Amino acid sequence: MNLLTNAVESIQVGVEDYQSGARPRLLSAVRNIHAGILLLYKEALRRESPNDSKDVLMMAKIAPSRDPNGRVVFVGVGKNTVDVRQIRERFEALQIGTDWKRFVRINEVRNDVEHLYPRLDQKALEGLISDSFLLVRDFIANELKHDPLELLGEETWQTMLEVTEVYQKERQECDRLIAGVNWGSPTLQDGVADLTCRECGSDLLKPVESPIGEMIFQCSSCGEDESPESYVPKAVAFALRGASYEAVKDGGETPYVRCPECGEETYVIEERRCALCKHKAEHSCARCGCEIPAEELDSSPFCGYCAYMMNKDD
Repeated sequence: MNLLTNAVESIQVGVEDYQSGARPRLLSAVRNIHAGILLLYKEALRRESPNDSKDVLMMAKIAPSRDPNGRVVFVGVGKNTVDVRQIRERFEALQIGTDWKRFVRINEVRNDVEHLYPRLDQKALEGLISDSFLLVRDFIANELKHDPLELLGEETWQTMLEVTEVYQKERQECDRLIAGVNWGSPTLQDGVADLTCRECGSDLLKPVESPIGEMIFQCSSCGEDESPESYVPKAVAFALRGASYEAVKDGGETPYVRCPECGEETYVIEERRCALCKHKAEHSCARCGCEIPAEELDSSPFCGYCAYMMNKDD
């Protein structure tokens, strides 16, 4: 069996598992669809590998060798193939295109389903199948130069298409409702779009005002409610994950910290307020007048040094 056939059959089996509806088959659906996409990616790297290189671009380990003419060449070594990080690096170097945002979502669902979600059902998988359908369709057509319908088969293609159409309509309704809420924080508004249900993993979450006036999220898949205390920290982390990575890599200021008022990791430095409780901390030290570093805001209205010295004097 060649790599491409293995990829296609993994996706086909995943869709069949989804149609079954039985819990073990749903877990299998996630694994098979995820595996099929990775195999498509590896097939693209295999095709880019030079002849007689032992599929060098697809292999995790690469070593120098000499060809029959004595020239130095690189060949694949061992049996282990590339992981996701290596695939991404090689795609960027070779200008192979794919929708990485969708793949990250699929990868997260696969990891979460394996370890976290106790209430997996067909509806919770609709987002995964929708994302995978759009990603697979474009990758097969644009990078592998095949007709997706012909390669996947009509039954698999139609099932994925129907699920995607239904899912996209409900997703659009969720997006419309989210856009209609005044979140009071641009960071929070960006982050809530990436939230998923903590119980079933679905991303079909609708904002609903609770009887006490809180904006909660209600899952359209399993009906689970989630309070602001639960979803706001996650939304802030999602929205600022890129900035957080850059801060760690380059040694810059962290984009969000623990709020000195409510104690949650929801105080957004750029906005100078907490996305959860709306608290606005003092950013200038009341003792020395200096700007309080982000990491020292828990001692506001004093900087860390002044707070230490005042406590020491006491």
